[in-house]
Amino acid sequence: MPNEYDILWVDDDKHRRENGRGNVRNTEQINIITLSPEEVVAELFTESEEDSKIPENPDLALVDWYLHTGEYTGDGPSIEGILRDRHPHTPVYAFSGEFGNQAFERDQKVGESRFAIITAPDRLNNEDLIKDIEDYERIRNKEGSGFDGIMELLGAPESLREKVQDTLPQEFAEGLPSEGHSDSNSSLRFARYIRNEWIEQPGIIWDEIWTATKIGVDKEEYEKYRPELSSAEYDGIFSHRYNRWWQVKVQDKLHERAREQGENIGRLWQDGPELLDVDEPDRATCDVDGCEKPHRPQTVAAGGPNEPLQFQVHYKCSNIEQSTASMYEDFRVLVRL
Repeated sequence: MPNEYDILWVDDDKHRRENGRGNVRNTEQINIITLSPEEVVAELFTESEEDSKIPENPDLALVDWYLHTGEYTGDGPSIEGILRDRHPHTPVYAFSGEFGNQAFERDQKVGESRFAIITAPDRLNNEDLIKDIEDYERIRNKEGSGFDGIMELLGAPESLREKVQDTLPQEFAEGLPSEGHSDSNSSLRFARYIRNEWIEQPGIIWDEIWTATKIGVDKEEYEKYRPELSSAEYDGIFSHRYNRWWQVKVQDKLHERAREQGENIGRLWQDGPELLDVDEPDRATCDVDGCEKPHRPQTVAAGGPNEPLQFQVHYKCSNIEQSTASMYEDFRVLVRL
């Protein structure tokens, strides 16, 4: 039985590409094709397809960022360009053992608009890669199906159609262009936008800390109450990589609970703990030292500019660092009391 998916692994480290790929392995579903950068160049710059290791339509390519050894003098981004010219529909991921280091972050900025994702090699695994490939296929299958296709890809409630449309780049305002009516990279651009920007911006959907804060639960204890909001979880494309909840569905769930209990809701962060029967120690409190405000925190803030949003705080215990469009939450920085 032939493998279902072909994945290229391009690496100058012979030991790693042949024996040290961690959780990326050949299986009945996946065929890993390992290549040195020299082999990629040799194969893609020759017309002959005889004995070619690279299939006609690889499903995914994984490329080492730094190519220090061998005769090839380029780097991962240059390999991405070569692959893109010959295989424009193939998503290309970059990996590096330097991922997370400050020095690499500067280099990473160069490739963020080219690679689908940039990550560490030990974060790659078969299960996620298979689901990624399936989602890329789903996206391509919605080309030419109008905005309904995008709504289906995101699993978005129909009530959010206009808001979702307003959050997308203009090229996708009417849906994914059909093949032949756009350049070949539009579906990959859409996928990259959803993964790297749309899913990451709190507003229409929330991550764990935003959801916990908005329902009045301490961020460290949210997992205990997560089943209460299972019907609000985002289950669209790439949901296997992100835990997200639809804001409107969270609100609907708590309003439903209030009706069942014969109660009214004033504010979610205020009434949520009672409606969900949250234990007192599990209820959110402001993360700013010295804050004595009696009510629950209402928002999420970072410790400083360009830092991650990780603190549950009151509006008055934080300042707006960057104001966003109305459907998104403002980026706030906490105030030191």
